[in-house]
Amino acid sequence: MAIQDLLAAVQSDFGKKWKKKEDQPLLRLASDVPPATGLAIDNPLLEFILDRRFLAYGRCNLIYGKKGCSKTSLFLYLAKLFQQNGGDVVWIETEKAADLDYAKKQGVDTSRLIMPETDSLQQALTTAELVIKNLPKAYPDGNTPVLICLDSIAGCITDYELGDDINVGQVKIGEHARIMSSFYRRIVEPLSHEKAIFLGLNQLKDKIGGMSGFGEPGEALIGGEAQRFHSTYQLKVVRTKDMVMAQANGAERKVGSRHKITCKRNKLGREGNSQEIEFDLYIDGGPDFYSPLVRKLGDEYKTPIFKKKGYYDWLIPNVEYDTVDELGNPCKALIPCGEDAKSLRESELAGMIARSTQAKDIIRKEFEIPDLPPQEIVEEIEKENKKKRGRKKVEDVDDTKAIKDIL
Repeated sequence: MAIQDLLAAVQSDFGKKWKKKEDQPLLRLASDVPPATGLAIDNPLLEFILDRRFLAYGRCNLIYGKKGCSKTSLFLYLAKLFQQNGGDVVWIETEKAADLDYAKKQGVDTSRLIMPETDSLQQALTTAELVIKNLPKAYPDGNTPVLICLDSIAGCITDYELGDDINVGQVKIGEHARIMSSFYRRIVEPLSHEKAIFLGLNQLKDKIGGMSGFGEPGEALIGGEAQRFHSTYQLKVVRTKDMVMAQANGAERKVGSRHKITCKRNKLGREGNSQEIEFDLYIDGGPDFYSPLVRKLGDEYKTPIFKKKGYYDWLIPNVEYDTVDELGNPCKALIPCGEDAKSLRESELAGMIARSTQAKDIIRKEFEIPDLPPQEIVEEIEKENKKKRGRKKVEDVDDTKAIKDIL
């Protein structure tokens, strides 16, 4: 077979140039490339915009939006997911404004949250890179998911701007972009073998002048295009309204806000910029994805939910959800369905779906979300990645010195 002969010949020539087998690239057919794997999120609405049932390991992701759009709150939700799956979180908070009381209200365990203190962009990126490269030492078994978040790129100042001989406003053109581009290229290879994700947060700026193609509004991110280029998912967050509720004393007070996420996928999932969802964010309790899920299905789909005058009907019979009986013991119940069933309020049906594996699977089929890879495939991929963890490059003689030289 000619294609097999080509692979064998090229592999042989690589062997002549690189004597060590581990330094040689792996040549194989696309049919033999393993699928992406990641942290299962068990959230049909978030899975809808990811076009996967998981956040892929070994990838970079980006959350961006204007000030006050709750980028950090969305990160805290992902941090909680990692911790619920036995993972750890590294939060490189550069704006010196972290609210740990709020993080606790969002369900984050601060005892499993590392918060390095950095003073410049170079320090923050060096910290993130060293965390990634030291994962094999810290987690030798490679079974612990780790989320590394830089919050935020726009909030970092470069070493150049911190210089004593530099005046306010005196900057190097393109300094942020140059440093960010170098950083992303350096972490792609070591990150790809880890059960880890790098998440960058950045503020969206209105673009002044220039052209914005493809019908998109002019927008710019401090740090250049490397963060977009290397990010598998780019989540643009917009706050659309505040949610207020009357208090016991009669006064109204904000209890949360409603947000829209637009997801741009890069090399994983269906391409395009039209994947949009809403989520409700509560100050006490964090994001609610299930009420917006009910709204989306009722407004845009024929099944499994039918909307009528502010109420909702579940259309699929014999779907169970977890609940408790009168004595507080765990039990199963059926989501009301059929002509005699009482229509449900949005929050009622949302709570039932959130506690029903069957309902979630029905919704995933409606959204056409691919199934998770078979467990034996996942185990084989993890086994292969563990062999590659911590592998030193030929030029990586003094890694710390190399980082400082480049940054």
